Amino acid sequence: MLANICIVSCYAENKSDHRIKTADGNFEIGLNGRGHLDVHSLYPDQANPDYPPFGSQLLSSNDRDGFNWRRTYASLTGKVYGVNFKFENDFAVNATTPFPHSLREAWVSTKLGPGQITLGQFKAYRGMEELTSSNELTLMERPSTSSTGIYTGRQFLTGIGYKAMIRDNIGIGADVMSLSHFGLPIDGITYGGRAVWLPINKEGNILHLGFSISRDTANKDSLSANIVDIYGGRLGINKSLGIAGASSGAPNSNSQSTFSTEAAYSIGPLTLQGEYAISNLDNTHQVNGNIKDSTIHAFYVQGSWFMTGENAVYRKDRGAFGKPQPGGKWGALEIAGRYDLAENINQNLTADPCKTGTSKCQVQVITLGVNWYPYQGIRFMLNYYLTDAMIGNAGLGTLTRKDSLSVLSVRTQISF
Repeated sequence: MLANICIVSCYAENKSDHRIKTADGNFEIGLNGRGHLDVHSLYPDQANPDYPPFGSQLLSSNDRDGFNWRRTYASLTGKVYGVNFKFENDFAVNATTPFPHSLREAWVSTKLGPGQITLGQFKAYRGMEELTSSNELTLMERPSTSSTGIYTGRQFLTGIGYKAMIRDNIGIGADVMSLSHFGLPIDGITYGGRAVWLPINKEGNILHLGFSISRDTANKDSLSANIVDIYGGRLGINKSLGIAGASSGAPNSNSQSTFSTEAAYSIGPLTLQGEYAISNLDNTHQVNGNIKDSTIHAFYVQGSWFMTGENAVYRKDRGAFGKPQPGGKWGALEIAGRYDLAENINQNLTADPCKTGTSKCQVQVITLGVNWYPYQGIRFMLNYYLTDAMIGNAGLGTLTRKDSLSVLSVRTQISF
């Protein structure tokens, strides 16, 4: 009886952030969740009889259409004295990647100097859209400068990281991690960091500048260092832009080195942002019997506008933008658009890092979107993708080969 009274008197629930805390602040725990249900309608390109079909030209009219549980997260967060923790599982992927592969974030952290040191599984510190929460992405999928492209398959990794705001407008982060998720062999390594600067740092008026660098070294037992751009949304088409170590005669360990810059400006209801990444893949192909590297360029430009007047919220803990609380009776309405391009610039009829035997290796995507936030924690998203995968020609006098796929996607999102 005394124990029960103590528990009731010592703990109180804060309903605004779903956390239970002790009066002295030494213990707290919170439960959060998110569900993203997507519906897709794909409109494949028609095969050209003058060259072999590829990409969406190989699909029938209803392939990959329908419903997709994109995410079903349950997150447990808390603090024990000065140690913070987070445990997050995605139940939407359990059928294909059961626990512990379904774990997303699982880490502990504590304050060190002006920042936090983190140990466990989390996102490496690279890229604005990569570090934006999936609940707060402006469009349904991330661009090619993220784990949807440049860092394919390497979103949540295990290791150690440190990040801090060393001044009110300057943030840094650095990490050393294995190229693995929990449940996989601890093999391969990545290290790198990110820095951000806010020359303008006012509520409703933010200018963000930043850059990140990383080097991922993979071997036969780790996640590969490769770049696969996905065009047409989550159920779209995978186009390989190169794999480190894919050349015959390549050593067991092969690396990908990436440098990325980012810029964003938000004033009132308008937000503009873009990123550019250049990535070098070691030992992707051969030319005249010599092993060669290749280089991939990727960039996007994106804009969004809240027609109902809300301002995007800047998250200093991530160095990225989030979404505001809806202000009006009917919620918040946002329109957005993005142009995205990724290309292996070494692809030609002699050098073939993309393994297509053609003169080009490029993907470009235009995404148009509308977001409606009727209440805090509820969002409806409509995205329309216009995409082109260009692989050039197969020789003098042959036609340029292109796959033009369009996709309509709708998401119902609930989070708490």
